[in-house]
Amino acid sequence: MDISIRELKANPARAIARVQLGERVRITSHRKVVAELVAPGSGPVTGLEPPRPISDEDAAAIARLMASGIVAEPATQALKLGPMIELSLGPDGQTMSDLVIALRGPG
Repeated sequence: MDISIRELKANPARAIARVQLGERVRITSHRKVVAELVAPGSGPVTGLEPPRPISDEDAAAIARLMASGIVAEPATQALKLGPMIELSLGPDGQTMSDLVIALRGPG
């Protein structure tokens, strides 16, 4: 089934119901397929190109970006957080979440 982004926004439940029935739902933008909704564990999505090897020129560009600090090495381990910090309530009994929401202003 093909569905436009506009249709998907208007009725996402319809698309999800089709996926739950085992169907692939192709999402289109200007009549071109831009994404597919598939059920979890339904196997690899066909039509994707395998990753191409990185050229020497690309590797050099990545090295320059990493050296400049614009790009960082991806994290390979989960972040290890220190001990939990318990914050006391504010003067009016507000939590930190309450204070952040108040600072954001009316939404």
